[in-house]
Amino acid sequence: MAVGLTLAELATPARLQKLRRGMVPAAAVLAFFLFLLLTFPYEMIGRRIEVEAQRAGVDLTIGSIGGRGLFGVRARDVRVKTAAAPGEPIVELHFDRVDVSPDLFAMLLRRTSFGFALQAYGNTARGHASLSSDPKLPGLQSLRLEAPDLDVHALPLKDLAGLDGSGRASLKIDVSSLQPADASGGTLSLTGRQLGVTGGNVRGFPMPRTSLGDVDVSVTIDKGLARVDKAQARGGDLDAEADGNVRLRPLWSLSQADLHVRFRPGDRWLNENGMIKGALGLVQNARQPDGAYVFSFSGPLSRLNSRPGR
Repeated sequence: MAVGLTLAELATPARLQKLRRGMVPAAAVLAFFLFLLLTFPYEMIGRRIEVEAQRAGVDLTIGSIGGRGLFGVRARDVRVKTAAAPGEPIVELHFDRVDVSPDLFAMLLRRTSFGFALQAYGNTARGHASLSSDPKLPGLQSLRLEAPDLDVHALPLKDLAGLDGSGRASLKIDVSSLQPADASGGTLSLTGRQLGVTGGNVRGFPMPRTSLGDVDVSVTIDKGLARVDKAQARGGDLDAEADGNVRLRPLWSLSQADLHVRFRPGDRWLNENGMIKGALGLVQNARQPDGAYVFSFSGPLSRLNSRPGR
């Protein structure tokens, strides 16, 4: 007995008729989705996003925008200008491509959350974010971000901190709650290999070329308190470590810090930088018996106060 059907048996008039009846609605559905993708007003949505960002105090411009898959959006040449304090330059971030995929189930519950991928400065970062549904506390509610193997030299550190850097780094953020600030929680970690400062200028002070070696930083946020669990640099021109905490505030610049930094510069690096060596010689009360220096920083992040010792 034959266990399979021949091509002739499959192509009987009755079977072909059933196949035609099924192909017609399938083709109609496909045509509808193609029409939707080709005619969807993405540019209008892009302009609306820019307007909403302006209302939130963010200067955002989108070069072009289009679809990505059935429900995703892809924007190119995206520029974000960050708010700056009076007297400080405005920092602009440029993303070559931004992909956003909304969570459909969250939309049914009248929530806004989405996955995203950011392509910029020769690297790609991926993550997930959700926005607050409370009109009294607008902004991000949660954020997950993974940015592996970043080229530090390609990052806009010159605009953000006035520094030129080198080396490779990986960043991971997993913050489950950001609103309200005093109830936020999550973790942050940064690892860097052969990091260094290759130049720059910070508040009028020229930064010398400095190797930081390997850097490891981990921070835990619990009930609005960001605690530095580990922060150290080893194997470079100076060994450094930090501890302390930052009490988060709704306005980031007003978050209250209580931080302590300990560093021990190498003799060769110190001798090559006479200005720094002379400045450290004026703060002998910061010098420890092993040759390290300790400084404490307190107050709001926008205007930290420093003092020698703990």
